[in-house]
Amino acid sequence: MNVREMVGQMFVVSVGGTEPDYYIEKMVRERNVGGVILFGHNMEGEDQVRNLTGSLQRLSMRTGPAVPLLVAVDQEGGDIASAPWVASQPAAAEVGSGGDPAEARAVAESIGTGLLRAGVNTNFAPVVDTGFGAAIGNRSYGEDPELVSSMGAASVRGFEAAGIASSAKHFPNHGPAVADSHEELPVVGHDKKTIESFDLPPFRAAVEAGVPMVMAGHLLYPAVDGERPASLSPKWMGILRENLGFDGVVVTDDLAMAGASGGGTPGPAAVEAVKAGADLLIVSSPPQQQAGAYDAVVAAAESGEIPERRLRESVERLLAVKKNYGFAPRARIR
Repeated sequence: MNVREMVGQMFVVSVGGTEPDYYIEKMVRERNVGGVILFGHNMEGEDQVRNLTGSLQRLSMRTGPAVPLLVAVDQEGGDIASAPWVASQPAAAEVGSGGDPAEARAVAESIGTGLLRAGVNTNFAPVVDTGFGAAIGNRSYGEDPELVSSMGAASVRGFEAAGIASSAKHFPNHGPAVADSHEELPVVGHDKKTIESFDLPPFRAAVEAGVPMVMAGHLLYPAVDGERPASLSPKWMGILRENLGFDGVVVTDDLAMAGASGGGTPGPAAVEAVKAGADLLIVSSPPQQQAGAYDAVVAAAESGEIPERRLRESVERLLAVKKNYGFAPRARIR
């Protein structure tokens, strides 16, 4: 892959409706996007989603460099469950209250098996945040990091058993936040000791369980980085790689969210995320802003602001995940 193709692989973009339209086909054909994310308005039923995902995959494989797509959803159970054909599952808080990791694994495996039937191969779950703060609520297994660690690791193994690529989120921990990162940038005032003992253990457990992706949240922890949210922070990426030993794909939370974009377009945040070390960028903004974010990263790479080796590192990780989950990409980086 050349620079433009590598940049495209690092994007997961939203889709306009229940079938491919001009914009998403253009993103696949001309920008080589690495994946798509489906929301409720994209999914009417299993057959329709299978047709949608199959059409997009065939288009991607007919377009050089012929790399299969990540097809992702947020299917957590409880209220965060937009795939209507997948059997209803309890929210994480309910599962956590039972204290049985086997249940967490069974829930994840059931969700993953259902998703895969319609060609959805990636789930941005489980939530391994500790606590029930803003934007989290019953999406968390609980307020005890030890409990969350055991439940989250079991969920990762359940998705793995189903053949689904999972993503532990929202690193380093959205649970204590009192603001919603969809609306603004939350600030968490934990000191480094609390971060190590309370916030990070569930992510460490997910890494040890073999999670292929970790989602970095739009969260400002001044004790580590007082200027950038974790999703755009080289310091936090370093902690994830070096302290937690994670060598998989770091995916940003949606860069359309105000916690990353500040209410503007996602282009500047996309550039900063790649510079920080993120491998995969979610952008659910309108099509023109998706294209603008892609163009911004390409421009930064072509100018030398983003070194080409930074792109290569990310694409190698992404291709490894696609291969490990049976996508068998034919592309090679050049």
